[in-house]
Amino acid sequence: MRHLNRIFLFSLPLLALLATGCGSGAPVIGDTAQSITFNNPGTQTVGVPLTLSATATSSLTVSFTSTTPSVCTVSGTTAAFVAAGTCTIDASASGNSTYAPATQIAQSFTVNPAIGSSTTIYIAGYAISTASSASNIVTVAEEWRLTSGSPTATATALAPPSGMPSTQANGIAISGSDVYVVGTASNSVSRSAVYWLNNGAATTLPVPSGAIYSAANAVAVSGGNVYVTGYEENTGGSGSAVLWVNGTATLLAPPSGMAYSAAAAIAISGSNVYVAGVAWNNNNDERAVLWVNGTATTLASPSSTTGDYYATAIAVSGGNVYVAGIAWDNNNNESAVSWVNNSAAATLPIPPNDLAGNCAADGITVANGNVYIAGSGVNGTTDTTTAAYWLNGTATTLPMPSNTSYAPGGDSSAGGIAVSGSDVYSVGSVGSSDAIYWVNNGEATLLPMPSNTYESWAGAIAIATQ
Repeated sequence: MRHLNRIFLFSLPLLALLATGCGSGAPVIGDTAQSITFNNPGTQTVGVPLTLSATATSSLTVSFTSTTPSVCTVSGTTAAFVAAGTCTIDASASGNSTYAPATQIAQSFTVNPAIGSSTTIYIAGYAISTASSASNIVTVAEEWRLTSGSPTATATALAPPSGMPSTQANGIAISGSDVYVVGTASNSVSRSAVYWLNNGAATTLPVPSGAIYSAANAVAVSGGNVYVTGYEENTGGSGSAVLWVNGTATLLAPPSGMAYSAAAAIAISGSNVYVAGVAWNNNNDERAVLWVNGTATTLASPSSTTGDYYATAIAVSGGNVYVAGIAWDNNNNESAVSWVNNSAAATLPIPPNDLAGNCAADGITVANGNVYIAGSGVNGTTDTTTAAYWLNGTATTLPMPSNTSYAPGGDSSAGGIAVSGSDVYSVGSVGSSDAIYWVNNGEATLLPMPSNTYESWAGAIAIATQ
């Protein structure tokens, strides 16, 4: 018995020593759970650094690591973007004596190529004023600019003309250092075509004799002359396409057999003025029209449709005239269509995952012999409108922004398109409330919401290279 007691008495301090001494060099990790909040930072730009931000419920420090170092790198809380592509950054938080390590959170987002040092991207659209009411929506014409080295665009509200508080911008053109924006201004009883030069005061374009309303949809500048096109309405409710040259209005007569018309787009090549739009008769049969120096030609009906069709956009390059538009069949299904030099219309293919009979084309440009058309389709799974563009007839769906409140299956559409170098810029909107732009096939970037507004839309784009 004494032998057993001796062993027992000796064992107590030995066990205490083992419990306290042997484990003293390793940290003790608690078992209380913690989580990380790391919001997607949205689309970024090569060469523009980003300060990363994330929080842990434990208040412990969150650390960041790039898993795509060929696109982005991380030092501390600063991310650097070295190439266009998809950047993925992990956020993690170690544990301590109270908290267990947090589950790692990863965010992936698009990195756009850098805008050239001599390049500026101009975007036109409008926003809805916070002063609006359900019975009196006030829109504010907007111009956004993207410049080299800037991570986000700047937004400028364009001043309304006296007595017409509601404005929207529909078209934009650049000539040298001058920026021309056209659109409409309105009050509760009237609407007028207007233009802005270099964000100055709005100038109201004169309405043709007998007209009571007018709107400007597109602008082009060539040889020191400013060309604006749109439409007017008279007291009888009918209307005509209008061309303003340096502020002087001329009605564009519809083609034979048609009574009314409206113009949507304009392009200048040499001394020739090309205008695209629509004409209709008293039966409301609508047909796409091309005016060349004021003479109207009805564009050929698409073979895939039997209903109305009209032109929305135009570009001229290398002596060829390219027109984009929309066509309907008798079941009111839409197709995106295009024409080259008054030839038979070509129906553009359906964007990936979209439904047949639900496509629209709203913008067109030609660069380096390639034809780019912006528009939208309708997703077959979510039944939502999806932005897209076509390059020489091949369709690409444009991704939603990752940092929007709208779900990935929400609506989006593209209305304008332009090319700078090897980069393709498209503009449009997500849902019904956020103006956005895309570079190439990357996810959309939200344009900043102008001060005192709560919804925005973008539909026209121009690029200037000095």
